[in-house]
Amino acid sequence: MSEPEIREYAKEKVFHTQTLARWLAWEQPDRDALHRLALPLKIGENHLRDLVDWLEEISLRDGLQVRQTLGNGSIAALESDPRLGRADKLKRIKDQIRRRRFPRLAQTEDSIRARVQELKLQPEIRLTVPPGLEGGRLRVEFDASSQDELRRLIAKLAGVTGKEAVREIFGLLAGRTPEDK
Repeated sequence: MSEPEIREYAKEKVFHTQTLARWLAWEQPDRDALHRLALPLKIGENHLRDLVDWLEEISLRDGLQVRQTLGNGSIAALESDPRLGRADKLKRIKDQIRRRRFPRLAQTEDSIRARVQELKLQPEIRLTVPPGLEGGRLRVEFDASSQDELRRLIAKLAGVTGKEAVREIFGLLAGRTPEDK
C-alpha cells in the first residue's frame, strides 16, 4: 500500500489530520497491515483510533510490531471467516486486540462470565457488566410475561444472591481476585 492510498482512504472516511498523521508515522509494513484490515471492513475513524491506540500500546509493552499483532492467527482467522459479516468481523477483531491490550481486564471479564454461568439462571434472567467493567456494577435484567412468572424469577434470583459465585462477582468488580478473600 502506498501513502497516497492511505490518504485517499482517510479522505473518504473524513479522518482528522491527527488520526491520519499517527497512522502515517508508522513503518510502511505496519501502515499496510492496518490498511489491509481497514479497507474491507470499512473502518471509521473512531474504531481506527481505538485500534491505533491499542496497537501502539501493545507494541510498546510487548516489543511487537503492529504487523505482528495484526498477523496473529486469531485475527487472521476472523478476517477470513466467511460466516461473519463485516460488522461482526470488526467487532470480534477489535475485541481480540482489546483483550491483548488489556489482558487483566479480559481475564476479569472471563472470570465474571464463568461465575454467572455457575449460577445456572434461567435464560429469562440476565446478569451482565458494562464494557470495560465501567462503574463496577452488575446489571440484572429479566423478562416476565405474567405476575406469577415475575415472582418465580425474583425467587430464583433471590435464591442465588447468597452463593459464593455472586460474592466473587462483586469482588472481581471491586478489583479483587478470588485469592484476595
